[in-house]
Amino acid sequence: MVRISVVIPTRDRARDLRRCLDALTECARRLDGSDSRAKLHQVIVVDDASVTGHATAVARSSPLPVEILRSRDRKGAGASRRLGVELATGDVLAFLDDDAAPRGDWLIQAATVDDGSPAITGRVLCFDFGLLSRARQARYDARYARLERDAPVGFFAGGNSAVLTEVFHEVGGFSQEGTGGDNSLARSLAERGTPVRFRPELVIAHRNGKGWRRALSDAWSSGRQQAERMTASEGLRALRDGAVGGTRTIREVNRALGAVHVLGRFTAPRGVR
Repeated sequence: MVRISVVIPTRDRARDLRRCLDALTECARRLDGSDSRAKLHQVIVVDDASVTGHATAVARSSPLPVEILRSRDRKGAGASRRLGVELATGDVLAFLDDDAAPRGDWLIQAATVDDGSPAITGRVLCFDFGLLSRARQARYDARYARLERDAPVGFFAGGNSAVLTEVFHEVGGFSQEGTGGDNSLARSLAERGTPVRFRPELVIAHRNGKGWRRALSDAWSSGRQQAERMTASEGLRALRDGAVGGTRTIREVNRALGAVHVLGRFTAPRGVR
């Protein structure tokens, strides 16, 4: 029997966490009723120093096998995932964000990792409809349009992914924190010769829009966290290719966020890993 440990970092988002755990409960029900030789072993909710006392109350009342960790100081989602992994005892590590709702077959799909494909990441769909949400979804859709099933990819979405626990530890886990820090695992797995594979059937619905401040901060941080600085020609190409979307407004939003990302890449310390 393959045991799955799900790690979910959270901070002061009780409503989001409820939605996530309700969806995961349906996933567990479908997994139990399938012919998969897997079970949901544990759900590790890592409270990243929430201010409100009721932030994880829904986790305590969940029918799922939930374990709650609480950080005294705010550390961020990446560090919270690391803390969750330390407690995980399953054969498979699966990762969700608290503002994600996994599709009903999500655990069934997560259980398909094996020695040949030890890490998989999937698709993100949005359930909110603001401008920033639609702009972010346009970037996701542009990425997916270029990918076939099981294509090797250079990203490992910390909010929608699964990896064999043994392999995760073998390559050193997440060696980098901050926005996009989970992609450090993708680099390590590629060097090992077992790159992360894209599985379009591994699907979550996500609250994409969290305000301009968060969007700009994420764009900047993800640029700063890249392993190498960009050249001028690479930056121009990124600005051109990043202006995606079905309307001019969405394209301009993505162009602006892309410019912040590129600026972060230009100023990133050399050799960041």
